[in-house]
Amino acid sequence: MIRLLLSHQWKEATRSSVWQKNVAINAVLGFFMLILLMYVVLIGFFMDELVQAVKPGANTIEVVNRALLYYFLFDLALRFFIQELPVMGIQPYLHLPVGKGKLIHFVLWKSITSMFNFLSLLLFIPFAVRMLPELYGTVGTWAWVLGLFLLTLFNNFLTLYFKRLLVEKPLVTFGFLFAVVGLGAADYLGYIGLGTVSAGFFSGLGSNPVWLLLPLVLFAGAYVVNYAYLKAHTYPEEMRIRKQSKVGDTTEIGFLQRFGELGTLISLELKLIARHKRPKSTMTMGVFFLAYGFLFYTNKVYTDGYAMLIFPGIFMSGFVMLSYGQFVPGWQSAHFDALLTKRLSPYTFFLGKFWMFVPACTAAYLITLLYGLMPEIGGKIMLINTACFLYNIGINTFVVLYMSTYNKKRIDLSKGSSFNWQGVGASQFILMLPALVLPILVYVPFGLMDKPYWGVAAVGVLGLLGFIFHRQLLGLVVKRFQEQKYAIAAGFRQA
Repeated sequence: MIRLLLSHQWKEATRSSVWQKNVAINAVLGFFMLILLMYVVLIGFFMDELVQAVKPGANTIEVVNRALLYYFLFDLALRFFIQELPVMGIQPYLHLPVGKGKLIHFVLWKSITSMFNFLSLLLFIPFAVRMLPELYGTVGTWAWVLGLFLLTLFNNFLTLYFKRLLVEKPLVTFGFLFAVVGLGAADYLGYIGLGTVSAGFFSGLGSNPVWLLLPLVLFAGAYVVNYAYLKAHTYPEEMRIRKQSKVGDTTEIGFLQRFGELGTLISLELKLIARHKRPKSTMTMGVFFLAYGFLFYTNKVYTDGYAMLIFPGIFMSGFVMLSYGQFVPGWQSAHFDALLTKRLSPYTFFLGKFWMFVPACTAAYLITLLYGLMPEIGGKIMLINTACFLYNIGINTFVVLYMSTYNKKRIDLSKGSSFNWQGVGASQFILMLPALVLPILVYVPFGLMDKPYWGVAAVGVLGLLGFIFHRQLLGLVVKRFQEQKYAIAAGFRQA
C-alpha cells in the first residue's frame, strides 16, 4: 500500500507542468542544496575548532550541550514560518477500500522527509563521532544522536499541529508562539536558565540512555495528537463543504462579519496575505524584527538617553504596518480597475486598511512590553514604547496611507518574495523618513530643554489625538486618492 501511494505521489510530481518547465532550475537548485549540505557537514566536523575560536579553553562538549536547547527553540521558530504542511490529495482515496488510518500515517510519515529533519543529523553526527565516544562511549554517543533526532521530529510534528490550528483556532497558535518568545525572553533576562537545563539533559542523555524515554514520549505524543486531528478532519463530506466554501464563500472568518462591509474587506485582505508568498513573508518578517530591541537595549550608548530609544520603539511596533503598508494599494493592483467599478467607497477601503494596521501594531506593542522586564531600563523602555505605539496608530498609519496614494507600481502576487523588487519605487523610501524621523523631531525640543518625559509624552499625546480624529485624517487621504485614482490605475495596467 505504501509503495502504491509513493508511486502515485511520484507520478503526480513528475507529470505536472511545473516540474516539466523547471527541470533545469530544479537541477541547479539541487546542486546548490548539495553544496549547502556539505557546508553543514563540515561545520559539524570542525565544531570543536569553531568553539575554541570563540571560547578558547572551553569544554567543547559542555558548550554544545548548553546550546542545544536554544538550537531546538530556534529550529521550532524557523519551522513555523518556513516549513510547509505536507500535501497529499487523499480525498480520491477516501471512498476506496483503503483504511483511513493508513492514509493518515502516510501523510505524517511523509512530513519526516522534510530537509529540516535531517539538518540536525548532518550537523551533529560528525561532531558526535569525532568528540563523544571518548566521554560517553559508543552506546552513549548514538543514544545522544538518537535523542537529538527524536527532538527534531517532535519539533516537526508540533509545528505541523499548530500550523493546522492556525485557521480554526488562531488564538491557540498565537498563544503557543507567545509562549516560545516569552521563554526565550525569560532566559535572556535571567529569570530561568535554559542553558543549565540543556547541559544537564543532554549530558544525561549521553551518560544514561534511559534519558531517551523523554524525547521518545514527546515525539510519540506529538505524533498521536496530529494523527487524532487529521482523523477527525478527513471525512469526505467535510472536505466537500470546505471545497464549496472556497468557491462560493470568500468571507468565512466569522467574527469579522459582525462589522459588515468593513469586516469583509479585512477578511479578504487577510486571505490575500495567507495565500501569497510575498505579502506573507512581508508580514512574518515583522515577527523577527521584534528582536530588534536587543541591538539597542543592550548598548549603554543608546540607553543613556531617550531620543535614540524612540527609533526601535517606532520600528518594532510599526514594522508590519510600514513594510506591508508601503505597497498599498499595489497588493490589489491585479484587480484595481474592478475595485473602482464596485459600490465601494474609498473611505471604507482605507478604513479597512487602518483597522488592519491597528491590531497589528497592538500585537507587536504587547510583545515589546517584555523588554520592560529588563533590569534598570525596563521602565524607560515601556514608557517610550507606549508613546511610540500611540504615535504609530495615530500618526504613522495616516502617513503610510497618504504616501500610498503616490504608489503606481504594479505587484504580481504570483511571483515569489526572494529578490523581488517589483512595486518598489521612490515613495517607498520617502515613506520611511517621516515615519521614523518625525517622532524624534517632536521629542528633540523637549530633550534640549532637559524635559525628556515631556518629550515622550508629546509623542504619545500627538498619536492619541491622531487616533481620536482618525476619521478626519482619513478624509485627507481619501481626498488625495480621489485626485490620483485614475493615474494609479494607469500605472497598475503597465506590466
